Amino acid sequence: MTDIAQASLSLRARLLQIIGNKVAQGIAGTLAMKVVSAVIAFGLFSLAANAAGAEEFGHFSVLFSVASMLSIVAAAGQELQIVRNWSEYRTSGQHGLALGALRYGWISSVFGVIIVSALLFLFFAFSDSWTERTGLEKWFLVVAVIAFMATNTLSLFSSHVARVVVGIKLGDAHYELTWRGLAIVFLAVCLLMGRMVDTAEILAVFAVGLTLVIGSQAYLSWRRVRAEIGTPTPEYDFAQWTPRSVRLWLASIMEASNQHLEVFLIGLLLDPMLAGAYFVASRLANAFALAASGINTFGTRRVPSLYFARDVEAVKHSLNLMAGMTLIIVVGGMGCVLLLGHYMLLLFGDIYMDYFHVLLILSIGTAITAANGPAPSFLMLTGHESPYMTTVTLSVVLRVIGFFLVIPHYGITGAAMVTAAVMVIMAIWLNIQCRSKTGMDPSIFRFLHESPDVQPETDQ
Repeated sequence: MTDIAQASLSLRARLLQIIGNKVAQGIAGTLAMKVVSAVIAFGLFSLAANAAGAEEFGHFSVLFSVASMLSIVAAAGQELQIVRNWSEYRTSGQHGLALGALRYGWISSVFGVIIVSALLFLFFAFSDSWTERTGLEKWFLVVAVIAFMATNTLSLFSSHVARVVVGIKLGDAHYELTWRGLAIVFLAVCLLMGRMVDTAEILAVFAVGLTLVIGSQAYLSWRRVRAEIGTPTPEYDFAQWTPRSVRLWLASIMEASNQHLEVFLIGLLLDPMLAGAYFVASRLANAFALAASGINTFGTRRVPSLYFARDVEAVKHSLNLMAGMTLIIVVGGMGCVLLLGHYMLLLFGDIYMDYFHVLLILSIGTAITAANGPAPSFLMLTGHESPYMTTVTLSVVLRVIGFFLVIPHYGITGAAMVTAAVMVIMAIWLNIQCRSKTGMDPSIFRFLHESPDVQPETDQ
């Protein structure tokens, strides 16, 4: 039998392994939830673009990106820390530390919200250059931006808690669908009435929806915690949690900068309308990342506990299935962009159709990032935050330098090329780091050929 035939049979066997496998069905269910979420997010921002108009949507894009980035700053790394700590302590039966980590995360997140909200208020109070609004309109916008930032921060933590304590449906499906669904209803009604909306109204509705998410997730998670571990005396390990929080916090900030800083910089270097166009293209391209994050979401609930239990075979099995699903996403997603990209841009407005080339460039970058699998979360949730933090920090620095050098000459096309190039470099290096530090290759290539996974005897 030829090598090609053997490879074909091996690939077919791997595909058959996905079908009917219970773990794969769990991944598929999570993926389906993320696909629905991607469609809803697409509908949300499409409605916002049409209901607000191109100029106002540009302003919304900048403020939304800034508030989203500040939410990561305020979260203080606790959304990732609780996934790591809960999985580790529940696996080892250290229920007092598990409960202490939960309380530590909530308190840290609330303090982060208070500090960032105060600083944001002071900035808005003493700077008039960020908006042309005056009087009550200005202060309504200030309150809306701060409210969205605060509720988005707390919902990040509550969703991660709900994911690891209760399950993905409450943690992710509820978060992804509830607040966006409420905003879609609001924007659709405004469009039907022929009423234009502004940035403050959109962000205020976002904050209301996120408040509902936080309250319900916190209540149901606490009920599950009491049912599973009772009410042990909380124990705290500040000596370990604080430096770990700082590392996770810095890594999260750098990652958020990669997602949101570019829109702000384009608004600064060019104008808000072009920032809005880049926002649209990047959001559509990020459908790869959003769909792949469905697989990563499943992995963050399942893989850390297996890793800390040193069940290498179970980890390998889960990563193989995740790689197969990711391969399907990457191939199918690029096909959709090539065939339907123009029509997707049209849904946001006629003026955005001219930026299909930007969408295509960004899609290539996000597709390669998705093909890398859950390497970032795998590194951070297995105790290897430092390599990821160094890599993502360097990527932000390269992107910012590239933007200032390229955007003045090549506009948002140059910005897209810089972003895609940095994404590719970052994906390759993170894969190398993941294989080196954890002994695991999480990329789609493990689905195409056997990966010799060996967990290190000691984790750094």
